[in-house]
Amino acid sequence: MVLSSYFTQRGEPALLSKWDRAESAIRAGANLVLELPVFFSCHNAGVFAAGAVDILAATGLVRSLSFGMEEPGFDVSPLLDIVVHEPATFKDTLKKYLNSGFSYVKARAKALESIKPEYGGFLSSPNNALALSYMEHVTRKAYDISFVPIQRRGSGYHDQSLAGSFSGASAIRRALAEGSRTEAEKALPSSTGAILKRCLEEGRYVLSKDFLWRIARTLLLRTTAQTLALSSEMSEGMENRLLRFAPQSISWDDFIGKCVSARYPRGRIQRQTTHFLLGIKHEENRELQKSGPAYIHPLAADEAGIGMLRTMRKTALLPVTGKLPLLMQGAGGRLAALEMTAAALWENLNPFFRPDSEKKRFLFTTTSCAEAENVPADAGKRREEPFRERPHRTGRFP
Repeated sequence: MVLSSYFTQRGEPALLSKWDRAESAIRAGANLVLELPVFFSCHNAGVFAAGAVDILAATGLVRSLSFGMEEPGFDVSPLLDIVVHEPATFKDTLKKYLNSGFSYVKARAKALESIKPEYGGFLSSPNNALALSYMEHVTRKAYDISFVPIQRRGSGYHDQSLAGSFSGASAIRRALAEGSRTEAEKALPSSTGAILKRCLEEGRYVLSKDFLWRIARTLLLRTTAQTLALSSEMSEGMENRLLRFAPQSISWDDFIGKCVSARYPRGRIQRQTTHFLLGIKHEENRELQKSGPAYIHPLAADEAGIGMLRTMRKTALLPVTGKLPLLMQGAGGRLAALEMTAAALWENLNPFFRPDSEKKRFLFTTTSCAEAENVPADAGKRREEPFRERPHRTGRFP
């Protein structure tokens, strides 16, 4: 599976480090967890999906792609045909809505809805929209990959109330923010709940955005409109909007809320502010989108996953290594450097600050694919013993 880096598709810091989330995935049954670099994980749905699909395709092993959907039985074939081939009527309608001030996502949904009303309802569900992005990229690249959609169960991503073992991310975060830690842990699989408990006790998590806002506000206050305009995806005068509201906002949510408009949805404002903090420039953003992933970075694996890494020595189309710093001088140098910057920013947001703690986890993770034959047979096995206090690194996987 492919797992987001330190910042998510909505432009927010992840609750837990990618290492701890990768461990959680292995304990929940995944065999191999690959990183989706922060450049792709903190981006719009199209770039996010393209990065994830390209990484899976580059392993040389993936023949099917599974993802959650609110409506897995929906016939997406005609919808997919429209977004891939973009007939003239669709393009004209899309342009009309864009000129009316709608964001690209909303304009595209409305253009598709004008063709067939049910398309609008389908795309209003976030997992359906992301699933379409996965399928669109597979189709455009002509990958020999089939689709295995799965019915999404439980509460939605934005739902604020816990719903047993199928609670959404927003509900878990809210419960933690309100001090309902035990309830939040119970709403997760036992192994995930135990990892969450450990991270909370160690202060290795990001729940509050207070630190994030203070960093962002300080940098925005010392940045000119001309400089900010060079930042990733900054267009149509958005830099003026950010600089206008930064001085008068008291929190991250207050700032984002003031900047949001029909043209600039919340997710875009958050992503572009995070891109600014990471130092991603507009032209660089375009170049990295065009070049795509430059490496495959394993985060965690069980015994079967170790076997996959060995097979990938022959099948992978990109370099495969757990030693990310080794990639910083190669073709993936900028992606790797952004990953290190994201790690430093994320750890600054932890309640218990440990300088360079995430960097150390980069330095002591999996061996390269070329060395996989030397990995001990039990290096990636799931641990069945009870959780206990431990250092940030265990064996070859965090």
